[in-house]
Amino acid sequence: MQQKKYADSDFFLALIKESDWLKDNVKKIYEKNKGLIWITPFTVAEMMIVCKREGIPIREVLIQMSRIAKLDGISWEVFFKACDYIEKGTTIFDSLLMSFWLAHICPFAIPIFITFS
Repeated sequence: MQQKKYADSDFFLALIKESDWLKDNVKKIYEKNKGLIWITPFTVAEMMIVCKREGIPIREVLIQMSRIAKLDGISWEVFFKACDYIEKGTTIFDSLLMSFWLAHICPFAIPIFITFS
């Protein structure tokens, strides 16, 4: 069995930026390790913050990331749901809290944000 290869935010930034000094190396690493690339939820959260700061569409980046890497410990759907909340005006961390809470702690509850929006 081949080992998981963990990618950090620099890996994905090199792919999405038009020009990056790591881009060629990252492409080679990706081609060599297709299907073995993994990321942690912290990497996804970091990418969400960078995207927000740089004005890059968060959901589109997450979709591309989900095609490249497997997510360790949590479903991609939690992050896609967080994008729904961000589009309604919540902060990244509040949206992650609500989507994680709904998915893992109380899946039958209606978040306060939805109730009052």
